[in-house]
Amino acid sequence: FKENIFNFKNNFKSFSPLICFAIKSNTNLALIKEIKKFGLGADVVSMGELMMALKAGINPKKIVFSGVGKSLEDIKLAIKNDILTFNVESEPELHRIHNTAKKLKKKARISIRVNPDVDPKTHPYISTGLKENKFGVDEKSAISLYKTAKKLDSIDIQGIDCHIGSQITELKPFKDSIKKLLTLVNYLKSIDIPIQHIDIGGGIGIQYDKEKPPNISEYAKTVKKILK
Repeated sequence: FKENIFNFKNNFKSFSPLICFAIKSNTNLALIKEIKKFGLGADVVSMGELMMALKAGINPKKIVFSGVGKSLEDIKLAIKNDILTFNVESEPELHRIHNTAKKLKKKARISIRVNPDVDPKTHPYISTGLKENKFGVDEKSAISLYKTAKKLDSIDIQGIDCHIGSQITELKPFKDSIKKLLTLVNYLKSIDIPIQHIDIGGGIGIQYDKEKPPNISEYAKTVKKILK
């Protein structure tokens, strides 16, 4: 576990990225406290996971709230703790976050999850980046959503997000999805919506059987080449 953290940090050190551990993959409090010691953030998808990350001492400014179906209570707790960002999945969710932030007299930081319609070449049950998948919004809808968000006074646009699936064993899907995000970032900049961070998701596969997933070094080299 520590070796993976060191590999991520070392291979991406020229970028100084925020590396977020997906709490849903292991909710053991002792483990999350270890993650905190290494300066990592957390990706949470529920109130319980958010509370677990906070209890472990993870800095709220390093917590990203992902996932569909965020409840009002989820949103309220996250805003009160001033988390880094919500990864917004739909227009109704955007308005739910805005209305909650307004009632609390605060601003909520958001990113919009884009579904880039990229085949992750993985099992269909864990694919999340094709247009038939339920996650995120397509590129055209994303632009519309950013324009809407810009008009909301309790919303602070921070980033752009995508996550195309799990157990990905090729680099091409990552390349394709990041390139699509960058095209969007450039367009948004041209209409005066600057993006502060890009969340490229996760999903690097591991070897269960005969798979040959890329190692973190190969992954980092590919990502840095596109993003430099």
